[in-house]
Amino acid sequence: MNIDIARHIAVLLLGARENLLNSSLPNHLSVGDHAAFSKAIGSTVAAIQLDVMNKLFADHPALES
Repeated sequence: MNIDIARHIAVLLLGARENLLNSSLPNHLSVGDHAAFSKAIGSTVAAIQLDVMNKLFADHPALES
């Protein structure tokens, strides 16, 4: 994978949690449900970010900065 594609993936991953939480969820969930979903989404996205980002950084160390 070239570095431009790797950079694009990294940017998408960094914004994934906010995109999921700030889309339409707040308008359709109670405060309690939103907190629960926020925690679950945050944990899930963090695990994905860690796995994928580690691979991207291993392939393209310059991305880490």
